[in-house]
Amino acid sequence: MKEKSRFTAIQLRDDDRLRCSIIYGQPSRIFPGMLGKIALVEDGRLMGYHIVNGNRERAFLFRTDLSGGAQKISGVFPAVSLLVMTRSRFRSARLLAALHEFAEAGVPLESVPEHCVALLNALLEGRGCNENEIRKFILRCQS
Repeated sequence: MKEKSRFTAIQLRDDDRLRCSIIYGQPSRIFPGMLGKIALVEDGRLMGYHIVNGNRERAFLFRTDLSGGAQKISGVFPAVSLLVMTRSRFRSARLLAALHEFAEAGVPLESVPEHCVALLNALLEGRGCNENEIRKFILRCQS
């Protein structure tokens, strides 16, 4: 019997009221939906998602997990395994900067252990988080 591929759907929008975009990872497919494009992502993939609603901004880093996802994120179905969540413009910018630093260092997030990603969440929430601290963190995660 042929096993069906299962996907997580991510709502993408870019209008006056709401902007939702993928900031990390590649979807398998994108197709038009009623409120904007919908990205389909295979199970087990690491994804970043950014939501801007007026002057409120949130960013998420999660693993698509159709079998055991516990956290619900607006615009993402079904529930996923949440790794990093920011709830302000400042902290969202920190996550975007961290993703940029990982890319600059040539370190794919998929190769980073899960406990290091949890530490990234704590680092982003702290007061002393800057580009130098993020670079040091990346070096620690590599070793």
